Amino acid sequence: MWRLNQTKNRLGIVKRGGISLKQGGILVKLLCVMIVAFIVIQLSVLTTVGTQGEKISDIRKQQAEIKIQNEIARAKILELQSNPRIQETVSQKLQLQPVHTVYLDPENRLISAQDR
Repeated sequence: MWRLNQTKNRLGIVKRGGISLKQGGILVKLLCVMIVAFIVIQLSVLTTVGTQGEKISDIRKQQAEIKIQNEIARAKILELQSNPRIQETVSQKLQLQPVHTVYLDPENRLISAQDR
């Protein structure tokens, strides 16, 4: 694959040289292909992120609107759970009237009674 030029000098010592011209040309071509591939990948990622960014911002807006709607619904629930609202519903729709309860002092051995 990647062999370095080797030459022997007069003493028999092996000297290693640089990469040959043929191998250098292949390296340059490979480097160019890698750079072009990197640029293409970056462009595809950027376009994908750009289109997905709009969708994300739309979803965030919808989420904020839903949070507001939830707060309004919670306020309505609390209003409906309040005592005056419950008493109004009971007296109007169910036609029930509150019973007056008289509590007597238990220390005097008197018990509670209800007016009827």
